Amino acid sequence: MPSLDVIMLRVLLFGLMMLLHHQVFAEPDFSIPPITPEMNALYQVKQTDLTFEGKNYRLFIGEPKSTPVPSAVLYTTDGNAQFPLAINAVAADKPLPLIVGIGYVSDKAYALAERTRDYTFAAEGEEFAKGGGVADFLRFFTQRVKPYIAEKYALQQPQETFFGHSFGALFGLYVLLQQGDLFNNYCLASPSLWWGHGALLPTQKPWLQHSPQRILLTLGEYEAEPEKDPTMNPEQLAKIKMRREMMPLDARGLAKELQAQGQAAEFLLIPQKNHGGSIANALQACMAIVQP
Repeated sequence: MPSLDVIMLRVLLFGLMMLLHHQVFAEPDFSIPPITPEMNALYQVKQTDLTFEGKNYRLFIGEPKSTPVPSAVLYTTDGNAQFPLAINAVAADKPLPLIVGIGYVSDKAYALAERTRDYTFAAEGEEFAKGGGVADFLRFFTQRVKPYIAEKYALQQPQETFFGHSFGALFGLYVLLQQGDLFNNYCLASPSLWWGHGALLPTQKPWLQHSPQRILLTLGEYEAEPEKDPTMNPEQLAKIKMRREMMPLDARGLAKELQAQGQAAEFLLIPQKNHGGSIANALQACMAIVQP
């Protein structure tokens, strides 16, 4: 199992590579990144559309060409955009995991209305009115997605890891609190803890009924200190400050609280990255858990 220092080294090396190709963005990149030629040689990519309770979803599945029955699976939300990033983060010299991205029937990188609906819990206030479907989406995950993947690939007690960013990480936190044994590991990148003024967090301790093997929480350095972000404008800074006031704690504080409750939680600050710019690095850190 790699230590946090090893994970950090991998993230730094990956970040240097990414800087050669990408500008740092305050918001996620709304273009869909291509899968690299190296990963295209190692993976066969398939798509499957599913309908659940009148809602349409698309699974993006990366099958390792050399591994008939993978021993590890990574599930990621925002599959349209983050599935390619997840495959590109795979270490080619280690056993290849199955990659499953849960997305939408859309050509867009991020289906904003659908992800807001699916990844958030119901909360009072006009700014939260378009959310609230998290329990339905969890049911889709447990009743359709995981059984479909387990049957199709004849999985035999695989190591299953969840990755989510922003609203996707908020959904992951909901799963961790409600049904923590659904995954072996959780990677929660920049969770939107401001949603509902943090009402998702329990008032009684301990928070978790099940203890996963590892919980990784990540945050971009410029999320923690937005004043340092050279791309930040006054409007963005005001929005960030407003949302920070809505959070009872941030990702670092969440990791500390989970540690205090005896959980195997760790926190990683991603240097010189903001909310959107940290996604690829967070996936790289998560992949070090998937491929120890």
